[in-house]
Amino acid sequence: MQLMKKQFVSLVLVVSIFMGAGLGFAFFWDANIPKDVTSTMQVPIDLPTIPLEEAFPNVILPRSTLFTVLRDLDIPAPVIQQIVTAAKPVQNLAMLPAGVRFQVIYNKNKGPDGQTQVEEVQFRFSAIESLKVHKENGQWMARKIIEPVNIEVVTFSGYVTSSLWESATRAQMDPDLISELADIFGWEVDFARAVRIGDRWRLTVEKKTVKGTPVGWGSILAAEYINAGESHKAALFRNNGEEIGYFNPAGESLRKIFLKSPIRYGRITSGFSRRRFHPKLLIFRAHRGVDYGAPIGTPVRAVGEGTVTFAQRSGGGGNVIKVRHNATYQTAYKHLNGYAKGIRSGAHVQQGQIIGYVGNTGLSTGPHLHFEFYQNNQYIDPLSKRFPSADPVPKTHLETFKVDAQNRLSSLPAWDALETTVEIDRQPAGPAKVN
Repeated sequence: MQLMKKQFVSLVLVVSIFMGAGLGFAFFWDANIPKDVTSTMQVPIDLPTIPLEEAFPNVILPRSTLFTVLRDLDIPAPVIQQIVTAAKPVQNLAMLPAGVRFQVIYNKNKGPDGQTQVEEVQFRFSAIESLKVHKENGQWMARKIIEPVNIEVVTFSGYVTSSLWESATRAQMDPDLISELADIFGWEVDFARAVRIGDRWRLTVEKKTVKGTPVGWGSILAAEYINAGESHKAALFRNNGEEIGYFNPAGESLRKIFLKSPIRYGRITSGFSRRRFHPKLLIFRAHRGVDYGAPIGTPVRAVGEGTVTFAQRSGGGGNVIKVRHNATYQTAYKHLNGYAKGIRSGAHVQQGQIIGYVGNTGLSTGPHLHFEFYQNNQYIDPLSKRFPSADPVPKTHLETFKVDAQNRLSSLPAWDALETTVEIDRQPAGPAKVN
């Protein structure tokens, strides 16, 4: 009975602060972070906070089902069936994955048979989504609960002293946002080889919260990356709620036909050369591609949209993927450890899509990706080739975009704020690690 009272009290607390704790994003938001680096969320002190495990003490374990878990709680099989049947139009409880947490609420009055009666079961699928199955006038009813998501605009800034990833950590920022930043500027900055000590970045981003608790990120609204003294700016263009892409203040697209690198973070171990000493064959011969050193399993991206024309083992190339982008350009990815799901000859791939993974297959001396680029069926050096941009902002929207872009860019944190919040290592400018 004491346990039942505690569970009933827990329900009262959950109603007022449903899903108010236990989320992984919480550690990124510290009241001690200076406001000129990022805004913080002030939680009213009169709101109680209870751990997730206390609010939802039951969990679906691996290799178990809701039925077995409820039976372990001494809930009769017919009652379980009624709960599952009532919920089926909304959620199939018979197919719940492991890890889903739930709360069982009991009626304080026992049934005619003297047994404790279940009054309600509440399932938590995420901080945003839950399911309430309860008894009403003797009948079981189910209702999906979707919590409203609030959007806040926050800012971050960073200074590269050793690596891009480390700069995000020092800025108290979710490192996943650094990956998004790299994607935005991936056509302008080769983050696999061009990150320098002394580079700076800043961004304005949407933070999603549910009742004050961070639950994820929206879109980066504006960003700037200064690489080796050269500034690159980006503003998000939205038209009637649709995100069109990122453009510079003049309305020119940051997206080129091809990405600068098939690996987001990696290092070039060998460049394009007409005559290179082969470390395994021990002879001089042309090296008609670029080698990227990276651990086995590192994701490999298609540098442009196209159609897979080859995806299988091929002699010294090991596991190979070839992509035709148009009548002019083709690319090849060699020595792969394996292929991404769905990658086969004839498959259509999008720019930036993961198509395979770095390996050490074929005639290879160590884990790396050998990347080849063809123009009109001739090998070319992709690092020295300048490709055209994608379409700019349409003229009919250009003036509106310029105003919006200026407003978004003006929301970026000031650089001088960064100087006072980040201890800059006084060391010579030079290449930095990227991870």
